[in-house]
Amino acid sequence: MSTIKTLPVSYIQIAIRTLENEGISTEKILHEVGLTSETLHNSDYVSLDQFVSVILNTQKMSGNPAIGLLLGSLLHPSTHGPVGWAAINSPTLSDAIEIFQKYSHIRTPFILYNPMIRDDKYIIRLTLTQNLKTAHMIFVEAMLMLLQHVIEFILGREMDEAILCINSSKPDYAKSYHHYFHCPVYFDAEHLEIQLPLALKNIENPNADSQMYHLALEQCQESSRQLQRTINISSDVHDYISSHLGHNITLEHVAQVLNVSSRTLIRQLNKQHTSYQAIKDSVYAFQSANYLRRSSLSVNTLSIIFGYQDPANFRRSFKRWFGLTPQQYRKQQKH
Repeated sequence: MSTIKTLPVSYIQIAIRTLENEGISTEKILHEVGLTSETLHNSDYVSLDQFVSVILNTQKMSGNPAIGLLLGSLLHPSTHGPVGWAAINSPTLSDAIEIFQKYSHIRTPFILYNPMIRDDKYIIRLTLTQNLKTAHMIFVEAMLMLLQHVIEFILGREMDEAILCINSSKPDYAKSYHHYFHCPVYFDAEHLEIQLPLALKNIENPNADSQMYHLALEQCQESSRQLQRTINISSDVHDYISSHLGHNITLEHVAQVLNVSSRTLIRQLNKQHTSYQAIKDSVYAFQSANYLRRSSLSVNTLSIIFGYQDPANFRRSFKRWFGLTPQQYRKQQKH
């Protein structure tokens, strides 16, 4: 079940400080995002859409296509709140990764962590679950940098024996990766993951503080319980639409499936500051962008997959979601 799409405001503040050091004002960074310095000061969280807009503004104004790597380099594990503190004080490396697997939804609800063992490798696989628009690679790079910070904190050295696999095309600024990552990086991979020697899985953390670990873990558990209490009907709508792509699902049909009236469904979604159409757009935008990045299927074929009788209508919808045509988006992801 999906979680509410909000992120801690501290992440935006890191981006703001980075650009302020280059003489770019907060007002310019927040332009047309629906945020002000005052709202950031008085809020703990921002919506995922607002966060994506700020990050894209950061990239545009900095003129740095590798802004995700730069921001990721500034994400010390402590920036990740109790999740980060629990991770860096975990008894072993696998315990730290398990913290991210169980509790990353508290801080970054758009990403899943799935550790696994394959042959002689300990693999940490990441899956992005939300539509991050053209900021997709920025988030991928930042999250991989964060994981590198945690792994190297526990190892006490660079993770030079690791392998980084990225399931996107090699960007034009790929040479920048060598300045940030301490291991080989491979693009066009089947999965987004970090591969480590299996021997490192249960390596002990010499910096672990048992008291701090249990305190942070309790905070993670409490935050998770609070978040679960706020998961609501919008999550059910999101999940149903996601599992019925290509079907012409109406609000009335979903309301019937959820055993509520259409009016009740509209009212409850309004209380969550969303709508049926907004949720449907989010699902379809994320899935269609994923197909464009990961496959060579034609736009006409994709329009059929997503239930559009006229490919032109699919193109118009995609342009509305991303400000780019499907062809432009696919081309951009390859550069």
